[in-house]
Amino acid sequence: MEIIFVSHTHWDREWYRTFQAFRARLVDTVDRVLELIDADPGYRFHLDGQSVILEDYLEVRPGRRKDIERAAQAKRVSLGPWYVQPDSLMPSGESHVRNLLEGRRVAAEVGPVSDIAYTPDSFGHPAQFPQLFAGFGLSAFVYARGSGLETEDLPAEYRWVAPDGSSILACHLMRGYSNASQLPHEVEDAMERLRPLVDDLVGMTTNDRILLMNGSDHTLPDANTREIAEALAVEVDAKVIRGLLDDFVEGLPEELPESTGELLGARRSNLLPGVWSTRTYLKIRNRKAESALEGWAEPWAAFGRMLGGPDETPSLRLAWRSLLHNQAHDSICGCSQDAVHEQMLARYDLAEELADETTTRVLDRLTGGETERRHPWSDEVDLAVFNPSAHERTDVVNVPLDAFPPWRYAETHNIHPLVWANLHPEGFTIDGAPARLVPAKGNRRVRLSPNQIDWELQFVASDVPAFGYRTFRLAPGAAAPDERDALPTISSDRVEVTAQADGTLDVRLGDTVFEGLGVLEDVGDRGDTYDFDPVEGSWDVESVAVSRAVHPSGIQELEVIRTLSVPAGVTESRMDRSPDRASVIVMTTARIAPGVERVDLDVVVENAAHDHRLRMLFPTGSTCDEFHAATTFDSAARSTAAIDDSEWVHPAGRTVPIQGWLSANGLALSAPGLYEAEVTPDGVIAITLLRAVGWLSRPDLLTRPGEAGPSLATPGAQCLGTTSARLSLFSPGPAGTNRDAEIGLRGVIAKDESVLPAGKALLSLEPPELVLSAVKSAAESDGVIVRVFNPSDDSIAGHLDLGFDVAEAHSVELDESHGKSLNLSNGGIDLKVPPRAIRSVLLT
Repeated sequence: MEIIFVSHTHWDREWYRTFQAFRARLVDTVDRVLELIDADPGYRFHLDGQSVILEDYLEVRPGRRKDIERAAQAKRVSLGPWYVQPDSLMPSGESHVRNLLEGRRVAAEVGPVSDIAYTPDSFGHPAQFPQLFAGFGLSAFVYARGSGLETEDLPAEYRWVAPDGSSILACHLMRGYSNASQLPHEVEDAMERLRPLVDDLVGMTTNDRILLMNGSDHTLPDANTREIAEALAVEVDAKVIRGLLDDFVEGLPEELPESTGELLGARRSNLLPGVWSTRTYLKIRNRKAESALEGWAEPWAAFGRMLGGPDETPSLRLAWRSLLHNQAHDSICGCSQDAVHEQMLARYDLAEELADETTTRVLDRLTGGETERRHPWSDEVDLAVFNPSAHERTDVVNVPLDAFPPWRYAETHNIHPLVWANLHPEGFTIDGAPARLVPAKGNRRVRLSPNQIDWELQFVASDVPAFGYRTFRLAPGAAAPDERDALPTISSDRVEVTAQADGTLDVRLGDTVFEGLGVLEDVGDRGDTYDFDPVEGSWDVESVAVSRAVHPSGIQELEVIRTLSVPAGVTESRMDRSPDRASVIVMTTARIAPGVERVDLDVVVENAAHDHRLRMLFPTGSTCDEFHAATTFDSAARSTAAIDDSEWVHPAGRTVPIQGWLSANGLALSAPGLYEAEVTPDGVIAITLLRAVGWLSRPDLLTRPGEAGPSLATPGAQCLGTTSARLSLFSPGPAGTNRDAEIGLRGVIAKDESVLPAGKALLSLEPPELVLSAVKSAAESDGVIVRVFNPSDDSIAGHLDLGFDVAEAHSVELDESHGKSLNLSNGGIDLKVPPRAIRSVLLT
């Protein structure tokens, strides 16, 4: 028998303490590790699989860089491959790719990078992780949570197979990542702990190798590991190696049992699925930042650089790093103390603003070419509306009524005409037709009056080419306000919405009608930031108000305001909902537009109640056995049947994680940033809008054994105040179009000479059943990476049509290492994408 004894610490960058408080202890920990490396020639340490630890430590201890480098070069410490230890299920697939790219980059500046995908504490894992890790040449996946029925009869080590057939060695830490942590100083006392553990682990493997994890959350290293290893070798008659995870993996056999599918079970350890809906305001911000980077900034920065513009990679790297800090599993999951999540908001601001301003800079220069990006001094200009999709689009676009510079120092006309028009809005036309004026969200523009409202022009931009733009003429016109009344119906082309007396919506999409959509459900929640724990109690809808707005452009809105009277919280015993009442106001604005076969729903919740879960329900009208939901690089088919969890330590919940959209019984629903959903056997789609709880963890839940963390009060997790989300309803179509509503269109003021001609498509992808996942500048070259994936069970012959000259094209892995040369034909590249496969191309 061989035992690999791995000293480590699992370092949550922030959790029940803030980042700076934990970093202060991280400095102590790494200082001590370096002391032990100097004092003990056999001492080695696993640095938690995340290279951000290096940055966090060296910012405070820059003088220890050479010591870290020497230890890494001698393989005394392991580095990476992650940048941060992420949540596995909520960040997009592209976020995971950026995490691994950045993790490797940071670690490689110090020493060799580990090829072990160590993900010990994330709350479940997507089915495509083996394909993701294979794309980075990683050798093994080491994890603790998520195993369910699919691994019931498997040993601790097996091969995990992705939907496309690629696989990776999976090492399940069946007794957790802390099974040998904080051992007693006295060796004999340590043996008393380790003997039964070794016997237990031997029965869980098919080979004579076991893994002892000597560390836990934020623990200082044990200093007596040499003595313990020597005594253990004698005690259990085994070879004991103080090593790293790489040493354990290298000795495992190639032939192992196989398993497929996502890891969402709780057979041996708590899954903690309530984190999918804790502090939904954070999740919505995460998805917005991902969309701003993946959908807009990265592709247009790549095209701008290709067309002669500056390299925006440093700006985007800053944005991604800020976002990745927030995707650490205890951060994005919302299960930390309040101060942690307050500090996260500034990182989201940085990521979003860098992405948005970088995008605007590139689009401005593509339509004018000048460095200063000055706008024409006129209120009659061309608007360039850009499409970030790989197919032609017709959709609603909002363009700020703004200009740069907003004023100049001159004798007359010193305020830009569009800035003046924003202060005194009257009317505008787009190509001669009335444009709609709508209040802008936020307050970030220059203001000329204390009571000023910022306005945006809203109109339907038709036939905008794939990764290109069309121009529309903006000119002053007669005022064209909305016509407002209390009628309950809006309709346009093949879409119709009618508000019922109870505030629900009947929606017609093409020839299909869905009745009673948008039902509200409020349930008491005595749980914590990790888990929902229901409490029954009565509530009711006190009032419903309906109003309609119809604009001459054909854009129409139906506003439904429902005021709910709900229990104010839970009682002192926490077993019942309070007899006191609080108001929860839910404002739903349904918008339709000509030429757009979709209903957009802006949902604003004003929450004044504690300890409850609020969901919006969408009955599809018939029973449902299976539905589809977006997940990491895939569309997952999920069953509505109950799970046999009779042998699980943590009972299975009914909710599942989604990434952006799901569909059931002919109704597709986009809900970016709302990651928790359920589809019932009778065909009701349920989306969690918010879950209000007041504790980081509690020991008295009925739906979970024990605590999941310290019992800290988290009043911020009650989500009092405003939560805003955007949902969309549409008929299921090709997977490549499902994100259209989320990423939208964007308009800028065009100048006289454009670098990119209007109407030109830079890149398009056929057929739309393929999903365009990324267009970005290559990490290590001047090329452009294009990535697609096939979420279907059939092989798809696709074609990338290119609107620019390409010298060479190569297939590449997810880590952008080169593959074979590809033929350029028919103005682009033919791609055969196998079922469930991801394919990346480098264009130079």
